[in-house]
Amino acid sequence: MKNGMQNNLFDSVINSIKSAWNLAIHPSTAKPMTIEEGVKFYYSFALLPGIAAIIIGYAAVGPIGAISAFAAVFILEMIGLFFGAGIYHLFGKFIFRKFTKDYSVTFTAAVVASIPTILFSWLSILIGPAGFIFGIWGIVLLTIGLMRMQKVSVVIAVLSWLIPVVILIILTVAILTAISAAIGTPGTNLTTGALTTI
Repeated sequence: MKNGMQNNLFDSVINSIKSAWNLAIHPSTAKPMTIEEGVKFYYSFALLPGIAAIIIGYAAVGPIGAISAFAAVFILEMIGLFFGAGIYHLFGKFIFRKFTKDYSVTFTAAVVASIPTILFSWLSILIGPAGFIFGIWGIVLLTIGLMRMQKVSVVIAVLSWLIPVVILIILTVAILTAISAAIGTPGTNLTTGALTTI
């Protein structure tokens, strides 16, 4: 009976990976899920790639690599999906006033968009630049998912994720610049003072 349960679990995980791969290459077949369904689906297709990423991470840089891979696949990515979908939904529904479906629909699009990055997370550890390719693939899936499931134009779909990304980049640069200036200014004054004394 125990072997039967293990086989059923393994078959379920494999079927989830197959379903995820099918959505990654045929995004038009994606259907809205509830948030609970989306979370379950994510962890079902992320399980084996996540384990592979942990093993490869450990082999590459030791325990830190394994812990980083675990955190990235099983914790941080899910937090990012919830937060990202919330931002996209905020722009699409309340700023552009074009999204007519619930947040769960936007969350579904975000989960589908994560498929390439997660399925090949182990490969990104081995070949760094591969992560960029999977990221672009994910952006395409996100755009298609928002278009089809929220029933909006490609322009609105793109702007719903592009504007938040641009704002985030600007804020990050501004914060880093401010921190750099705050740290650099005292050092400059000290140096100037020392030179003056000499």
